[in-house]
Amino acid sequence: MNNQPNQKSYTSQETLCPICDSQNFTWGRTVGESANLWVYFRADQAGWGGGEKLRARKCLNCNNVQLFT
Repeated sequence: MNNQPNQKSYTSQETLCPICDSQNFTWGRTVGESANLWVYFRADQAGWGGGEKLRARKCLNCNNVQLFT
């Protein structure tokens, strides 16, 4: 059973900033100590190598940062 509220399906590029409702963003990525290292999402039950690279979106109006897989 899905307890998620019914929401419109948007791509991450189309959604508004949840803080200020702006659509003015810059895209990038999260990095570790070294600029060429990606940060990954890995579900608790996933094994090593089962992760997804995280992309980041920064609102240019309020500086809110969101992560996307």
